[in-house]
Amino acid sequence: MASVFGSKTQAHKGSFRAEDLKMTFAGVGGDGMLVQQANFTVTRNVNMMYEIGSNNVYFVGDRKNGQAQLSRVVGGAAEFKKLVENYANVCLPKDLNLEASGGCGGEGATAKGEVAYKLKFATLTSIGASVQAEQIVVTENLGFICTDIEF
Repeated sequence: MASVFGSKTQAHKGSFRAEDLKMTFAGVGGDGMLVQQANFTVTRNVNMMYEIGSNNVYFVGDRKNGQAQLSRVVGGAAEFKKLVENYANVCLPKDLNLEASGGCGGEGATAKGEVAYKLKFATLTSIGASVQAEQIVVTENLGFICTDIEF
């Protein structure tokens, strides 16, 4: 039978559950932290050098630096203060991990996805909070820097 919309037939290749996402922090569990958003970027600086009198180009680089931001709802686990204390000491940076894994399991399950990011030597650089008049929650924002990422 042809598709009602005339498009190609799609194939289901598996399923996974979003609730299998977990975050871990050095010395602190992530449950109850009420983290609502996490993003990170790690870049490396690469300079192009040109040789005079030729068309030769050289890449010079590999110095890396990264940033991460977490947004959370104030409340929940008392572990949050411990998280800030663990990452606030610039002399003792710690790895910041983000992991996701899982599938649906059971009969016919075909997909099992796993991913893990480790932000190396993360340290807290900023903390702030915001609230809007029509909302009853306070959102806290944390900023980090790191030296590299492992995948």
